[in-house]
Amino acid sequence: MKISLSRLAVTSALLALTSSAMAGTNGGTIHFSGRIVAPPCSTGSFNAGQLNLQCDSLSAFAVSFQRADTNANPAATLTLTRDGKPLGTREATAYQMVLRGHTQLGLSAKAPAAGSTLSPVIMTVTYL
Repeated sequence: MKISLSRLAVTSALLALTSSAMAGTNGGTIHFSGRIVAPPCSTGSFNAGQLNLQCDSLSAFAVSFQRADTNANPAATLTLTRDGKPLGTREATAYQMVLRGHTQLGLSAKAPAAGSTLSPVIMTVTYL
């Protein structure tokens, strides 16, 4: 009986040491789910087709465009610029980019012929 109690005490002590060693282990994986409650970037004024973005931390976002008028001239070309450099001259529909710091996004539309009417375009910035 004395031997059984001492074995039980030793086994209990070893289990306690083992579990405390496991609790202090470095590394592992943490799973997080949630939503952005504050935007990672701030925007400045939107003047003459120019939008100023300031992202203090690395941020990924998508920029998409939608014509406000369904009868808009399909031959009109939209061009998105980043800091004055064109991102594409084809019909712009969506772009994805990653940013830290300051940048200026610009949107320009060109009519296919002189005197053609251009309809408004909605630019949407979505955080990824």
